[in-house]
Amino acid sequence: MNKIRNILSNPRSAINISFIIILLFVGFMLNSRLRTLMYDFTEEQVARQAEVIAEKTAGTLMTEIETLKYRAHVLENRPDDIYNVMQSLTETDGTLETGLLATDGTAVFGKSIAASEFTGIQNAFRGSGTISYNSRKGLLFCWPVFHGENIKYVFYELCPTDSIRSKFSVSCFDGMGKALVTSRKDEVIIPFANSSQSDIDFLYSDEISGAYDGLQKKIERSASAAEFVSTSDGEYYIFSSEMPDMDFFLSGFVDADTAAAGANDIIRLVTNVFMLITFLFMIGSAYLIITSNRLSENEELMREKQVAEEASRAKSDFLASMSHEIRTPINAILGMDELIIREYDDGQLRQYALNIRNAGNTLMNIINDILDFSKIESGKMELVPIDYDVPLMIYDLVNMEKPRAEKKGLSFIVKADESIPRTLYGDNIRIKQCILNILTNAVKYTERGSVTMSISYRETDADHIMLRVSVKDTGIGIKPEDIERLFNPFERVDLERNRSVEGTGLGMSIVKRLLAMMDTRLEVQSEYGKGSEFSFGVLQTVRDHRPMGNYETSYDRVIETEAVYHESFTAPNARILIVDDIEMNLTVAAGLLKKTDINVDTALGAKEALGLTAVNKYDVIFIDDRMPGMSGVEMLRELRSREKDPNRGTPCIVLTANAIAGARDSYMKQGFEDYLSKPIDGPEFEKMIQRYLPEDKLLVPEKNKPIRNVQPRRSGRTAPSHGEAEKYRKYIGEDEKLYDAVNLLMNRTGRH
Repeated sequence: MNKIRNILSNPRSAINISFIIILLFVGFMLNSRLRTLMYDFTEEQVARQAEVIAEKTAGTLMTEIETLKYRAHVLENRPDDIYNVMQSLTETDGTLETGLLATDGTAVFGKSIAASEFTGIQNAFRGSGTISYNSRKGLLFCWPVFHGENIKYVFYELCPTDSIRSKFSVSCFDGMGKALVTSRKDEVIIPFANSSQSDIDFLYSDEISGAYDGLQKKIERSASAAEFVSTSDGEYYIFSSEMPDMDFFLSGFVDADTAAAGANDIIRLVTNVFMLITFLFMIGSAYLIITSNRLSENEELMREKQVAEEASRAKSDFLASMSHEIRTPINAILGMDELIIREYDDGQLRQYALNIRNAGNTLMNIINDILDFSKIESGKMELVPIDYDVPLMIYDLVNMEKPRAEKKGLSFIVKADESIPRTLYGDNIRIKQCILNILTNAVKYTERGSVTMSISYRETDADHIMLRVSVKDTGIGIKPEDIERLFNPFERVDLERNRSVEGTGLGMSIVKRLLAMMDTRLEVQSEYGKGSEFSFGVLQTVRDHRPMGNYETSYDRVIETEAVYHESFTAPNARILIVDDIEMNLTVAAGLLKKTDINVDTALGAKEALGLTAVNKYDVIFIDDRMPGMSGVEMLRELRSREKDPNRGTPCIVLTANAIAGARDSYMKQGFEDYLSKPIDGPEFEKMIQRYLPEDKLLVPEKNKPIRNVQPRRSGRTAPSHGEAEKYRKYIGEDEKLYDAVNLLMNRTGRH
């Protein structure tokens, strides 16, 4: 109990626990926001489909009118042989009754129909084709027959009430939804297909009718609309659409899971990745808590520890001001994680931190796709090629998908050509996204057997290779006629067989479009009932021709070397200003530049920054755009307009979370010299500063000289160095791990 009380009373422990709580809270808010976006997006998609179905149904009804028009034209050309012509023209499938009415209402051919029963008869005698309905008689189609310039007859087809369902019923959402056609008087003209009176009762129930008020307001603004409604029977989307060129409406409902399709899977994926980050941080925090509390047993070391905590407390001040925006907290997470990688020597902790960074980058890319899904639909998504390590990409894929496969009892086989060049240049995020979507589908649709990922390559010239990726499974396979449908957004193939499988194939649609942007395509080979193979090749530039070897061994080497941070320059005589309205962002930015010896001033907001620019000369100014009171663009205009300001001509770079397509060009047109997006990438940050600093203020360190000597965690004990820690041997006793930790802490604080 005392040990728990000591842990809770430790300031570092309290900060870590608070951070975990805030991470959980942000995850809850993120999930809530995504669900709201899903409901809005799904309503729009359901409304679109309702409009398409309404147009298709109207076209079916108008086909009958066009048929009558043709037959009337035949009669007009043969007025003396009406009986024989009518006999030849009225052969139907038995569901429709056909006849000819004279102007006095009597039947020249077929049954007599009173004009009082159908308004369409009178309209036809006035010269137009019409469709009208009588609940007792059925659905009547009419077209006038002319004799010269006068109307002599009305040609009609009558579909009796009991035949309307079989002749004209509407199917929607692959048979999973219910739709009917009504008149403006709310009469049911074409009932539901394959349903009972209970479906109609549900549509007109009190729970549904209340939602229809909001639906009708939407209909007043557009031709179709949809509305989400939660009932005692479950969650549904109701929809309604005007039918073009007639006074009929198409209305109905579909259950929410069917309408939302793969959107639920996306929400679950984002939530799971966010929870993974939280879990990894909890492990790292637990490690730090245990280590710091063992050190706290020594009073002298506790004072040293408190000094270190005071120095780093500024890095955690953002906990009090974290916003509900998505990119802002992730920027803080990734920035703080980068400082942990740079400043902590422990190999196990470094691996936790690198896992957090990889998961955070994956989460950032998933969030970007969801929040700006229109980029995918409109083709405005941009590729961002970088240098990347092939073994690290393969390891991430295996690490994310292998547990899912093994949970289902599947063998997850990886065949990676060890001669693949180690470092390539390309958009590894999009390549990894394509492979991950294919792997996820393979695991999802495979119940037994194996999923095999093969990665190989073919040289195209001295500096380029064709990276080849293949995913083969022993799953259910795909019918030949369903392969093209596989790439339609929000559509599942072989619905009856896959009814219990989550997802819809949205991932395959994204894969197809991303590969098209990379000038390649997805190849599909499948045998129904036996399995499928998906493969593609993508051209990549070679940056390091050395073979990667075993990807797992190579990954371990990356983990060991990743955290050895090298500053690209030092500039003790240079001075820059960073402007942001969130203090945590300023702390992260300044911390990333700590080893460059550059003088960094920070300002919380544009007004404070303008006060600093009036009295200090800066070499570069970084400005956040979205700040309360005065935006970054407004601050830039004010700065440029001040004739006596010493920084009127200083290079100004926008530092923003706005990373949508076209943002860079927009900011450059506003007058900024350059653009840097959040989350801040440390090396890119340094390159940007180095590009704009005067050459006489830049000092480039010896090539590949590390800032600190990072020793990865190994089995066994590292030999202790002799220093001030030896003074405390009597307090430490024979605990060599604690002795090494004391040495490490004293190295950091400059005591050794």
